[in-house]
Amino acid sequence: MAKVDLSELKKRLKKIKLVACDLDGTLLSSENQIGEGTMQLVKELKDYGIRFTLITGRVHSASVKYAKKLGIEDPIVSLNGALVKFPEGETIKAFYLPEKKVLKALDLAERYFVNILFYSEDKVIYTPENTIFPSYIGNLEAETMEVDSYYDHTDKVLRVVFSSDRSLILHKIAHKLEPPFFSNISTSIYPSLKYDRLTYLEVKRRGISKATGLKYVCKYYGLKCKEVVGIGDFYNDLEFLKKVGVAVAMKNAIAEVRFNADYVTTKTNDEDGVSEFLEILLDAKKSA
Repeated sequence: MAKVDLSELKKRLKKIKLVACDLDGTLLSSENQIGEGTMQLVKELKDYGIRFTLITGRVHSASVKYAKKLGIEDPIVSLNGALVKFPEGETIKAFYLPEKKVLKALDLAERYFVNILFYSEDKVIYTPENTIFPSYIGNLEAETMEVDSYYDHTDKVLRVVFSSDRSLILHKIAHKLEPPFFSNISTSIYPSLKYDRLTYLEVKRRGISKATGLKYVCKYYGLKCKEVVGIGDFYNDLEFLKKVGVAVAMKNAIAEVRFNADYVTTKTNDEDGVSEFLEILLDAKKSA
């Protein structure tokens, strides 16, 4: 369903050179499957010079297999913009946490007896003592690495996650890690959806988002924002959808995403809603 004039939409689509598509709730069904229609259309659009990049909150290794299924070799924006990397190889940009902050996080985890893990470029790293995390990361489809000590892996950390059944302790740790002024990191605290009373604390670089990551993809290819289509469904998609030439929301998207979209699909992610829009994009390219 077009929210802008259809002729205006087609005019914009003729200029599109890149599709940036979210994974969960957008490209992937509830069963983590990509629709057959979408896979075929991505191949057809490639013949018209349209690139396709995945833009996700997942870790890089949990996204590569979907890039392979689609037959695409364009960079993946993972961890909500913290890493921009080709499916197999070159890293374009990585926003690592300052090592002194990582070391401080380890000290605080030991002092307050809470669980902790690291996200690197390709793996989720944890120690045998942190037994809760294999179940935490199970749904993320990420590669994992169990290590004897975190101290050999503190230099290229993209995200730190704490977990505890004492949320007040996590708030205390967050306060110690993120001073009130001029901090280069940000923290967020949220409850576990799977375990009662368990709470998580995430630590990452400040000011990083999917929009930040997409900017580096565009810079790499020499593209302007108006030459990009963005497709998403959730809060972490809002910022990058506001930057692109054409913003597409899934039928199942939250209200804020649908409100800010130029086009809202009439199908959900479980109905291959992405293919609905890619068909419109292909038609626009054929008539260009």
